[in-house]
Amino acid sequence: MTATARVQDPDRPAPCAEQDRERRFQPSREALASFLGAVQGWTSRHLHDPGLPVAYTRTTYLDTDGLDFLGSCHSGQAERLRLREYAGAAHLAEAPVLTGKRFLELKRNHGERRTKVRVPVTETEARAVLTGQPLPVEGGAARLLRQASLMPVRPRVTAWYRRTTLATVSCDVRITLDEGLVFALPPDTPAAAALAAPTRLVGRAPPATVVEVKWKHDAPAWLEEALWGLSSHETAASKFEQGMRALLEDARPTK
Repeated sequence: MTATARVQDPDRPAPCAEQDRERRFQPSREALASFLGAVQGWTSRHLHDPGLPVAYTRTTYLDTDGLDFLGSCHSGQAERLRLREYAGAAHLAEAPVLTGKRFLELKRNHGERRTKVRVPVTETEARAVLTGQPLPVEGGAARLLRQASLMPVRPRVTAWYRRTTLATVSCDVRITLDEGLVFALPPDTPAAAALAAPTRLVGRAPPATVVEVKWKHDAPAWLEEALWGLSSHETAASKFEQGMRALLEDARPTK
């Protein structure tokens, strides 16, 4: 199944790109505790929905039949195309449900530099992306897909994790802690209030915690000092690459 789009309306502007820098880490428990202690005086926890303080993210990655996005991971210009959905719960023991907020994102990384184009999508658009149905021509999803250099695409693998976000007052620095990461086959529904956790898991258990640090302009001195303690835990492998490798490994015939 593929996501398809009609010819773009020239009177509608293309989605704008956000630019910043990003580094990714898979720290030990001790290194993570030290890092959080170093940044606590500069950042505070950011809640998207105070009524659902336990936040989750369900990210479904798309790729071509030739796996061109996966092939870009070590090309110096990594590209990912993903449908990002959000879920929440009042407490850890409660089953998370989708909030109805969802975005289609085209992300490009060149070293630390990151460019991301992000557009909100409706439930109808999200279902089209997940099932390969034609996209509404007037929607942001269709316009964003035309910016992707590699087409057509279809959903490949989903990453599911609990996310804690720390940010400065200006939001020029954002730190995300992703815990309980698992990979799964793509979901078949984007409906709000639906149970969000995937059931068709793939691959072995990924790293326990992934830390991503994003900042605009030059990194402040306090952040550079805090990152020094994480430098030995830095990784270039994205969730997309890890999930796709797990998917392909599961697909190999057993001897």
